[in-house]
Amino acid sequence: MILRDLLGDSARIKILEELISNWDYFLSVEEIARMSDVSKKSVYIHIKELNNIGILSVDEEGSKKFKLNPNDKRAIALALIESDEFLRKLDEFELNIDSTKESLPLSVSSMENYDLLNVNSQRTNDAMKSISLITLIM
Repeated sequence: MILRDLLGDSARIKILEELISNWDYFLSVEEIARMSDVSKKSVYIHIKELNNIGILSVDEEGSKKFKLNPNDKRAIALALIESDEFLRKLDEFELNIDSTKESLPLSVSSMENYDLLNVNSQRTNDAMKSISLITLIM
């Protein structure tokens, strides 16, 4: 992931990457710890600090689940950095498809994150037009 490449392989980066990957979902500390391969104790510490600075949203049902705050510009900026990696992988995928000249069955699952992030670069818009038609079904 791009954050890890840029900022190092710290527990907080691993946690943020999982929260970005699960943008629409509230996650428990246990889920975050399992997915990020970080101890629950470290996750608790980082979640508390991230929550204190306002970058997280807490599930209102009192279940102590967290997700990145979609109204926080820092959270959106982190998601945009990670979306660049998605676009790079899409470019690689398109190159592989072009070289094989094969057709693959494709469909769309969800575009909500990109509407939410309001991404406006031309490259992203072009990719999103392609993605609006395709998401790999494998």
